[in-house]
Amino acid sequence: MLRSILFAALIAGTLTGILSTAIQHLQVIPLIQWAEQYETDAHANQHDHASSNQEGDRHDSSDELERNLFTLLSNVLAGIGFAMLLASAITLSEQRGWRKGLLWGLAGYFCFFVAPGLGLTPKLPGTAGAALEHQQIWWIATVVASVLGLGLIVFAKQIIFKVVGLGFVIMPYVVGAPLPELAFSAAPETLQQKFIIASSLANAGFWIILGTLSGYLLRNKDTENES
Repeated sequence: MLRSILFAALIAGTLTGILSTAIQHLQVIPLIQWAEQYETDAHANQHDHASSNQEGDRHDSSDELERNLFTLLSNVLAGIGFAMLLASAITLSEQRGWRKGLLWGLAGYFCFFVAPGLGLTPKLPGTAGAALEHQQIWWIATVVASVLGLGLIVFAKQIIFKVVGLGFVIMPYVVGAPLPELAFSAAPETLQQKFIIASSLANAGFWIILGTLSGYLLRNKDTENES
C-alpha cells in the first residue's frame, strides 16, 4: 500500500507541478510582475531609477530564469506533498478511480485555498497585511478546521456530527481573520481583483489535476498488483 501511495504521489505531484507552473505563467505571474513594477515606482525616486536601469537590464534574464526554476521546483514539491495526503486519503477510504480522485481534489481545493482565502485573500506585492505570524496561525487553524469539518459533514452518519462539522467550517470566520492596521496597496484595485480571480483558477486547476491523477494512478496500480 505504501509503495502505491508513493508511486501515485511522485507521478501525480510532478506532473501537476509542471502543469501548474505553465498555468501560472499564463495567468498569475504576469500580474505579479505588473504589481512589482507599481511597488518599485511607489518606493523608488527618480534618481534611483536613472542610476540603476542599465545594471538592472543586464541581470533581468538571469534573474528571470532563476525565478522560473524556483517556481517550478516549488510547485513540484508542493504537488508531491499534497499528493501524498490525497493518495493516503484515497487509499484509506478505498475511493479509487479518477472520478473519486476528482472529488478529493475539489475537497483539497476547498480546504487549502477557498476556506482560508475567504478570510485572507491572495495579495499582490506591495499590499499591506497583518503580522505574518498571525496570518500563518489563522491560515493553519482554518485549514485544520475545514478538513475536520468537511470530513464530518461527508462521512459522519449521525446528523449531530454533521452539525458539529458545519460548526468547524464556520468557526474561523466567527473568530475573524487578522487584518492590517492600515489597508494599503501599491497596485490598483482592478489589478488586485484580476489577481484573485487568476489565483483562484490556477489553484482550482492544481487541485483538480492532482486529485484526478492521484485517483487514476492508484486504481491502475491496484489492478496491476491484483494481476
